[in-house]
Amino acid sequence: MTSEETAAALLGEARLTSAPVDALPESVRPADETGGYRIQRALRAWFSERGDPPPAGYKLGCTTPVMQAMLGVDAPVHGGVRAGDVHRSGTAMPSSGFIAPGVECEIAVRLGADLDARGRLPTREDAAAAIAEVMPAIEIVDNRYGDWTALGTPTLIADDFFQAACVLGSPATGCDPMALDTVAGRTLIDGAETGRGNGADVLGHPLDAVAWLAGALGRSGAILRAGDLAMTGSLVKTVWLERFPATARVEIEGLGTAEVRLD
Repeated sequence: MTSEETAAALLGEARLTSAPVDALPESVRPADETGGYRIQRALRAWFSERGDPPPAGYKLGCTTPVMQAMLGVDAPVHGGVRAGDVHRSGTAMPSSGFIAPGVECEIAVRLGADLDARGRLPTREDAAAAIAEVMPAIEIVDNRYGDWTALGTPTLIADDFFQAACVLGSPATGCDPMALDTVAGRTLIDGAETGRGNGADVLGHPLDAVAWLAGALGRSGAILRAGDLAMTGSLVKTVWLERFPATARVEIEGLGTAEVRLD
């Protein structure tokens, strides 16, 4: 096994058993973000070899100032989303399936056409033309790491950067993707508002986040494909859940709502 495959196996086993992620052995620990993404790709292959269906798509992290400040990361990152971790709004799931879950308020998009950045970086307009659906969404993140600053950004990237599950609202009707920078969103826990944010906080425009993702994938020879889901990053600072049961709801103006209950 390569060092990337060994690291991926350690992370994959921890994910499947809901075990905390300790520091990877020094011999396989990624030294930089490039190494982290190599392990992330090996992790995707590890899950596939064990019968996972093709991934649902990607999640973006650290696309807003509030999230960059919280995580101490000054540029966007991306991770994968497993197909089995995507749920419809209104679902309930056991909190015991997570170590330390948190919820994030996001704009999700589904591609209707490939967005290939291997020859040319896509524009905001290119991203808009490739999008088939826009949805309000909750990303459930899981602090599998304890002190994530001690673990380091490359290892977080290798492990899909906190990704645990996604809860999607219904696709918005009559939504103009070019206007996503004008929407406002908020997170509510058991009916109480815990934070607000705006579409323009997401790299200036959520479509710029989609274009950035396509560019990041293009540098490794991959593309955003028709059917892929892209979670564009949280408008609101992560709310870490400490008491259960808890109902999390996001409301995004012009897009709708998404809701999940953790028992």
